Amino acid sequence: MIQSSSAAVIDLGTNSIKFILAEKTSENTLHILHEETAEVRIGSGIGQSSPRLEESAIEKVCDTIVSLIQTKERYRIKPIRIVATSAAREAENSNRLRETIKAKTGVQLEILSGESEAYYIGQAIQMNAKYQKIGTLNSIDLGGGSLKWIQLNNNHVEKALSLPLGAVRITEQFIKEPAQAISEDIILTIENHVKSILSKNEIILSAQCPLLGSGGAFHILKQVLKKASPFALKDIQELALASAHLPIQGRIDDLNIPAKRADIIPAALITIATFMNHFDIDQIEHSKCSLKMGILKEMLGL
Repeated sequence: MIQSSSAAVIDLGTNSIKFILAEKTSENTLHILHEETAEVRIGSGIGQSSPRLEESAIEKVCDTIVSLIQTKERYRIKPIRIVATSAAREAENSNRLRETIKAKTGVQLEILSGESEAYYIGQAIQMNAKYQKIGTLNSIDLGGGSLKWIQLNNNHVEKALSLPLGAVRITEQFIKEPAQAISEDIILTIENHVKSILSKNEIILSAQCPLLGSGGAFHILKQVLKKASPFALKDIQELALASAHLPIQGRIDDLNIPAKRADIIPAALITIATFMNHFDIDQIEHSKCSLKMGILKEMLGL
């Protein structure tokens, strides 16, 4: 791959579109020029047996990408990669999305495998000096369609796995009325489902190793708990139950959950808490290491 001194990445996730422009400094580090998130949920229906992308969602996504590329051009940056994750990976009509993006932008959409997605997040973690001297380190990234688990040993990505435990997916699979309060039976069903997926994939974690967490749910935890990271399992469990026991407007008004995430936040928090409890982990550190950062690492040769 031809490397450049600056680059752009558009990450088309299940729940939102992330955009970043960055350049490589003379010290061989990353300098972010511009970064934004567009709350465009393309993954509605991912919990179904044969998911399809809605035509209106495809059009909205493509219009958003055209606008982001215009921002890129104002910075006079040429190299760009547009990547998509779980929703596009599983949709029966993903070619429609690929063709529309190509027609409107001239850029070829890359649909990443779950393992590639997890690997790039691991690459982003490797760039963070804070984590480079830690022996074994685990990280989870919770998106709309999947949960990525990454294990690093001596700053090397040792294992990277994508699990079907995203917040949109879990909500669609188990919560028939996400705008209403959620019963204890449904909460227990979600917890058992998460434990089952973890057990089937034979994931082994030590509670003695640091655990990082990335994704929108962790930004919400910081905002709602008004506490600095790391977050305690007890606090996450309490907020998960509080959000589940309220209808959607109560989550927004009483807990200050962002309106565009209020329908899926109970599933997200229940999943995080169940993951931690399953491995007897009592705290998790908020990480800003993301897929788009790992791709920039590769594009800029960092």
